[in-house]
Amino acid sequence: MTNAHRSWLLGGALCLAVAAPSAAAEPVNGRLAFSSFESGPAQGTGDIWTMNPDGGGRLQAVFDPLDDAQSDWSPDGTRIVFRNRRNNSFQVAIIDFTVRDAATGRPRVTDVPAAADGTQSSQPAWFPDGSPRLLYRRTNAPVTTRSDIWAMNVDGTDRRPIAVLPEDQFYPSFSPDMSKLMFATVAPPGGRSIQVMDLATGVVTTLFDFSRASFDSAPAWSPDGRRIAFESNMDGDMELYVMNADGSDVRQITHNTNWDEGPAWSPDGTKLAFSSGADDLHLDIWTMNVDGTGKRQLTTFPGRDESPDWGVNPHPAGVGGVVPATLSLELGPSGASLGTFLPGVARDYTATVPGVVTSTAGNATLSVADTSGVAPGHLVNGTLPLPQALQVRADDGTYAAVPADLLVYTGPVSNDPVTIGFKQPIAATDALRTGTYAKTLTLMLATTQP
Repeated sequence: MTNAHRSWLLGGALCLAVAAPSAAAEPVNGRLAFSSFESGPAQGTGDIWTMNPDGGGRLQAVFDPLDDAQSDWSPDGTRIVFRNRRNNSFQVAIIDFTVRDAATGRPRVTDVPAAADGTQSSQPAWFPDGSPRLLYRRTNAPVTTRSDIWAMNVDGTDRRPIAVLPEDQFYPSFSPDMSKLMFATVAPPGGRSIQVMDLATGVVTTLFDFSRASFDSAPAWSPDGRRIAFESNMDGDMELYVMNADGSDVRQITHNTNWDEGPAWSPDGTKLAFSSGADDLHLDIWTMNVDGTGKRQLTTFPGRDESPDWGVNPHPAGVGGVVPATLSLELGPSGASLGTFLPGVARDYTATVPGVVTSTAGNATLSVADTSGVAPGHLVNGTLPLPQALQVRADDGTYAAVPADLLVYTGPVSNDPVTIGFKQPIAATDALRTGTYAKTLTLMLATTQP
């Protein structure tokens, strides 16, 4: 039972507004974005497509194949950032599914203006906090390294370095809490390793590097930031693995002779999308559970369907609000006065106090109690009680001796007016002592269905 109360002289003012913590909205697995060569000229370049998690509802999102790849859904599931190759230079573009062409119904595609210094931009990733900024891999810069990790606004302005390291970096992404930056890096003499940078200290830690020649790459954070999926050829061919965020407990989750690459987590963290095929030029999109079970092929194009990313479903747009758990009884600001008791005169003395009840519970009961321990239910003058019990009621109900249930609500109410009535019978033969008879009562609004 949930209840709230406080003591008050011949009445009680009760106001409880408990905000129940709202459960965080669970992410809903939305559509997958991927790059398909099926629609490109001579099937030689890729376009960005999307589809449902079961492979149905395939839709082309970009219609000017310019080596479009490396798609990344925005945190709200309404936009995709990707890399294209316009004018023989890798740059970044954004698909906005909230803005569509009136004639074709196609989503709007906007090229992010190229950097003024002529450097190229690829492997873009959204900031996970929802801010309008992008991580990207910056290449062909006039510095000692060939590629670094930078950030920019979605309109291409305010470009700033995030990680400038001796070797090339690939596939940058922030951890969900944005405390760490993860990437793959060249591991001389030709392999790759997976590293993470602590953004507060700048310390770089190698999370996984099987050998100097192994290709350990394409790391992806789980939605809760506790695990990392990645690809590696440590067993002789390209397979998928999952490890803890600190690099421990590495588990292989694909075991075959196929080329398995590019894992992407489902928004609820239970599945992975990935590319799989005979080699890196003949791939299809698959999904599976995080432990490697439940594999499902989604595309069957003989060429290349690759680089999946799994978005949050923004549709249907949920609109609602949270009602905090509330039990509230507000009474008048002062106690109830029964007036002057006249000795030797039989009479009922009455008083009322206005109140207002608000309850969001499935039921509620308004009750009165005397917790003083001295002549319960009777007004007292020091230690001397009145012979007859005090009576209380709500609205036009029947007067009852304390303790008593006064009013029952069978559902929620808001600002429901209530009048608390008090009656003290005095008989002609009742002995009355000079002074004040009083008692502090407790009014309680309680529920069994919060």
